[in-house]
Amino acid sequence: MSRFQKNTLLTFSLLAFVAYAPLYYSIRNAIKKETLPVPYASPETVSYFSLGDWEVQGKESDPKTLRILSELIDFEFQKVTGGVYLGKENSLSSAKKQRTNFLLFGTFEWKEKGIEFTPKLRSIEQKSTYSGKSVFLLYEERGKLVSLMYQSLSHLFDETIRLHRLIKRTPEWKIPSEDDFLSDSEFVRLSEYDPKSSYEEKSTLLKSLEFPSEYLQFIKIGLSLEKRTEDSFKEIWRSVEGNSNLSTYTKFYVAKNIAEFYFTKKEFSKSIEYATAARKERESLKSVFHSDYADTISLLGKALVLDGKKEEAVYYLTSARKLYDTLGLLLDPSSVENSYFYGLLLYDLTQPELASYELSSIRGEVSNGPDQVYLDFNLAKVYYDLGRYDAALSLLKDQRQIIMNESLANHDIALYSYNLYAATLYKSGKWSVAKSVWESIVNAKSTYGIEEKPYHRFALFNLAVLSKLRNNPEQTETYYKQYVKLSPYGQIVDLPSADRFEIGKTIYPYTWDKPNPNSFTDLEEKTIRSYTGRYLFNGQDEEIRARTYENRLEDTNLFLDDLLNEKAFLSKPMSALRKTLFGDLKRFEKGNQIVFFDIGPALNHPEYPGVTSLAVAKHFSGMEVVLWELPGEVDLFLKKVKPELKDRLYAFPNIRILSADGVGEFQSVYPDPKNWILRNRPIPNLKGKTIIIRAANSIDIYEPYTKILPHFQNIGSELKNNPILYFFNRSILLKPAGKEKFILIGNQSIRGFHHNFQSLDRNGEPPYSILPFTVSEEVNQ
Repeated sequence: MSRFQKNTLLTFSLLAFVAYAPLYYSIRNAIKKETLPVPYASPETVSYFSLGDWEVQGKESDPKTLRILSELIDFEFQKVTGGVYLGKENSLSSAKKQRTNFLLFGTFEWKEKGIEFTPKLRSIEQKSTYSGKSVFLLYEERGKLVSLMYQSLSHLFDETIRLHRLIKRTPEWKIPSEDDFLSDSEFVRLSEYDPKSSYEEKSTLLKSLEFPSEYLQFIKIGLSLEKRTEDSFKEIWRSVEGNSNLSTYTKFYVAKNIAEFYFTKKEFSKSIEYATAARKERESLKSVFHSDYADTISLLGKALVLDGKKEEAVYYLTSARKLYDTLGLLLDPSSVENSYFYGLLLYDLTQPELASYELSSIRGEVSNGPDQVYLDFNLAKVYYDLGRYDAALSLLKDQRQIIMNESLANHDIALYSYNLYAATLYKSGKWSVAKSVWESIVNAKSTYGIEEKPYHRFALFNLAVLSKLRNNPEQTETYYKQYVKLSPYGQIVDLPSADRFEIGKTIYPYTWDKPNPNSFTDLEEKTIRSYTGRYLFNGQDEEIRARTYENRLEDTNLFLDDLLNEKAFLSKPMSALRKTLFGDLKRFEKGNQIVFFDIGPALNHPEYPGVTSLAVAKHFSGMEVVLWELPGEVDLFLKKVKPELKDRLYAFPNIRILSADGVGEFQSVYPDPKNWILRNRPIPNLKGKTIIIRAANSIDIYEPYTKILPHFQNIGSELKNNPILYFFNRSILLKPAGKEKFILIGNQSIRGFHHNFQSLDRNGEPPYSILPFTVSEEVNQ
């Protein structure tokens, strides 16, 4: 409180004493409180600083010198105690940038005989920048530059705090000696080192460098750590642990890096061993009030949790959380992950209320979409167990948006969440909607191999419980028998008399594989793989390769007819799909504004060339139908197929023939006029069009998955702006406009997919089925 403020308050207090005594005493107490000294040893007085980018004055500079000086100063600052050095400013998290009190940097000027450096400091709180006394060194004395820069920067730091009477403690600097540092030649050779170079380039350079420098030993050790082998780690730690020539910080750095490696490899006992060593080194450095120490004990706690030692982990995760809080770094990514583990651990230790508080505090701080989906599931489960069903429902609805945006509708965590969503709906009094969600999970087995998944068994069990509660013993027995049949013996649960459902356990981070944003989910990949590479194209006769028959793929036409017929009575999933593909249906009457690609349409068939494509062109006269066939098969069609059969095909003006490999790069194949057989017909313009692709007994069975995945990626990338429906063998996939990734949304019946014989029998299956939870954010359809 300033002197003016105190005098003003005293004046008012005198007036208040005369007019109203209680007001006088209130003002007096406020003055006492405001004038209490801030304890010098409190966390608020600790200085948080980082290293900024160098500035250059004049036209001349040496990027290599600037780079190595930044690396060397950063390395020396890591040894500071009594303050918190957060690192290079350009590599800090948002939380650490906001926590920074002071930013150290400086200006270089290359002169005729040497280098001049002016230290600078930016006070974030005061929004001011201060400059110190410049230092000058001859070029032949550059090796001493680091020591002089360190001294000038630290002196400016201390003087800024002293002169401006800042309530901040000055750090305990570890100023490197000029004599013990680098010679000019050593400095020049070391400046060739670039951390961003390849492993081979760095290795070659460092082998040629041999002189006494701790930093040189540090980067050599860092390069050895990049080998990422167990033998190399043992050898490195053996050489580092008892080496008195290395600083405690270097030992800490090595131990922590090895611990992190084993943690990511899920070898948690080894991670615990090295994390413990790192903790001891950091404590001997006398720098425990630091984010590095918090990260270390957090790593130790996380490894203990995943190693099954949850009671031991409580101390470390709790201590890490308290330290992050005191440091003002609760929103740093490392702290957020610590809170994630801490919240789940509290739940496992029967503290659900505390767990819900901890997990909800980090919601919105997890930047990765899939990680947020897992967090939402875990938090929703905690809410469910607490009986806070409205909160759980709200959370799971928000989660659905992320699931759809990330194309994770068929991911395991999404299906676990659907099961939890259904249980929550039941608890909220919506038993019929809950039943339909569980049924959609059970019925998904017709689209992909889901029967071995726990959530499939949970859905069967929950349907049995629901049927029992609804007094339907026949359904109860049917569902429960299926559940028992699919469940491992030790995991079979007896049917309860109350509404107790199976929803699984909370899921810790690092216990799942992160989904590849450019690939299919596990369920989708296994389904697509089940078709691919089953036959060798060149190992079959022409007649077998071109086998087809009328009405073989009629289910495609039925599916499209339902979507395009505005009078058709559609289910909610089909209505949602129609909206995604077509929007305003009036534009697409008779297939207008749609381009249909039929890959491998049996154009070489002696009796029915392209008969399935012909059926599409006939049924949807406004649709442009492209027969995408291999060049060799097109040549056989032109040479061997009877003219009248060709004419029958050519009679449809909406037919085109593209002679190209079905898995070729679309951007190279499609626009090339040489690939189009009917030269008098224009190449369809794809801008603003809906695209439909079909591969049925063509690339789907002849090409390996290693070619099919890049094919989907290429089509998704090149036609990103178009909505695409893809009939791949029996599977139906969707790519909404604006996205690149396909998701599996349903399947067609077995009709026409017997490769070795002709059959139009659906074997009791419907013509098609759609997974309700893949086409809309609404699960309860």
